[in-house]
Amino acid sequence: MSWASLLLVLSIHAVALISPGPDFAVVTRISIVDGRRAGVWVAAGVATAIGAYVLLCLFGLTLVLNALPWLSSMLSIVGALYLAWLGIGCLRSKGLMPETHRANKGGRAFVTGFLTNLLNPKAMFYFGSILSQVLTPDLGGSDMVMLWLLLVGESFLWFSLVAILFSSSRVLGWLRHRLVWFERAVGVVLLGLAAKVATYASR
Repeated sequence: MSWASLLLVLSIHAVALISPGPDFAVVTRISIVDGRRAGVWVAAGVATAIGAYVLLCLFGLTLVLNALPWLSSMLSIVGALYLAWLGIGCLRSKGLMPETHRANKGGRAFVTGFLTNLLNPKAMFYFGSILSQVLTPDLGGSDMVMLWLLLVGESFLWFSLVAILFSSSRVLGWLRHRLVWFERAVGVVLLGLAAKVATYASR
């Protein structure tokens, strides 16, 4: 694997991470409502799901999904329902910002981040497409490990920075009396993304 190919993959992934999507919306929302620690746990969940997808792509599951379109459709439906459930939860929120954040949010936050990314049907095809830049018959085990570590590390670093930013005192102070509108905006975004994901099931 050449350094040029590796840099290309990491650059494409960086642009994809920065682009707003379900992961960004969920990390932002939980960081504000449940605190920085919970936000970092969400980031860890998202990065773990990305790591799982990278492994699956490295071992050829993208070919399986291409051969079994019904499996991709089923994943799209489940992903759309999960995003819609999260969106409805945001719309029903009263926008209350707790003075203290409960310590037991970590595990649930991790699962939320993990499922948000794992149930995104575009993720498998996305990683399959960008990894095609480096997947060659002579790709060694050490190259695979390095690629996995860099992609997961890049993802965790970005979403952790998002969690830290949106849980800062300055941002929280500005949002204190606007949280209900922020929650509703995130809810609308998640419902829109759910509708978009659902379209993949009808193709």
